[in-house]
Amino acid sequence: MSIFDVLPTFQESPWTYIIVPLIFVSSIIGFYYKPYFYKLVLHPYEVCRGKRWHTLLTSAFVHRNWWHLLFNLLAIYILTYDAYECVKQIYGKNVSICLSPIIYIVLITIPNILQTLRKKENFLFTTMGASGLSFGLYGFSGLFFPTETVSSFVLPFVGNFFFNWLSLLLILFLLTRVRKTTSQNVYLHLYAFLFGGLLAFIVRPNSFKEVLSLFI
Repeated sequence: MSIFDVLPTFQESPWTYIIVPLIFVSSIIGFYYKPYFYKLVLHPYEVCRGKRWHTLLTSAFVHRNWWHLLFNLLAIYILTYDAYECVKQIYGKNVSICLSPIIYIVLITIPNILQTLRKKENFLFTTMGASGLSFGLYGFSGLFFPTETVSSFVLPFVGNFFFNWLSLLLILFLLTRVRKTTSQNVYLHLYAFLFGGLLAFIVRPNSFKEVLSLFI
């Protein structure tokens, strides 16, 4: 039995095996070489003053610690494959190969832009990590085929991907209301999740029609 009987091969998910090692290596460099780390970290105060625009993307390639890194890499490994397969089912392999990196870049930068605008006056605030990409991909895959059935031990009352997505959206929103979690990037996660869902509608417009059909 091969490990690829369980895990996707490079041919089945090429961008997964590019982006995950890239984030891994870049983050390790950042752990031990701080000038590199600080060069990539997102500082909203400076970005809103015309500096460090590159960090809207590069901040996803450095992490605070090993736990932060490994958790994000596990999620990205799974979700990049899931998003790639979703697009491939509708538009074919070649389109998915070309479109997937664009999706990843957009899901990193747009939530970071929203986070930057929210924190533009906070000189002390910095952020890094690929959790925005993780939540964005989750939001994207969750609405790409919204009427497909899904079962969950955590949310046993949920019957399809749309209501699963909606339940997770509610959880993320409630987390933004909890004072103790405001030091974490819960707003970034919410922005990314929402934008991921919107991007699913843009890439596959029938997804929106299928959501409407659930209420009509």
